[in-house]
Amino acid sequence: MPPLVIIAPIEPLAVGDRHAVERFPLHATVVPPFTCLSGRRAVEEAVASVAAITQPVPTAVGASARFGRNRDVPVALIEPELLAELHARLVVELESLGWSPVDPDFNGAGYRPHVTATREAALAVGAVLILDHLAVVDTDRDQATVTAVTSLAGAPA
Repeated sequence: MPPLVIIAPIEPLAVGDRHAVERFPLHATVVPPFTCLSGRRAVEEAVASVAAITQPVPTAVGASARFGRNRDVPVALIEPELLAELHARLVVELESLGWSPVDPDFNGAGYRPHVTATREAALAVGAVLILDHLAVVDTDRDQATVTAVTSLAGAPA
């Protein structure tokens, strides 16, 4: 199974949307790439169950940073508290499904909420966001495919 990622889309996404990884629409990474012994369907169900009890997450864009092994991936850091709580709840659910993070250092205490810039778009420092959906994305090589999109509790469908 290719690695999965759980994101909070900033731009609307639909199941089946497919993009080159480097051109994926703006989103906040909620759980960085991982694999799961129980399979994608179990992950999608776990995400839906957490989303059903999670209110939309207000956040603001903070400083710019560079991520990646070569520090060549531009990102905008976002206020961490509420998104870090959502990350932690999802990780607890995923651990029971045989979750294996691609890079364990980017989870738990090492998780840094962020939005990756693309060639087409980036967020300005101080921008305010309301993250109200979660999406499961299959990252098969250079392509990323949305396999599930779930509204957070109280968010529009």
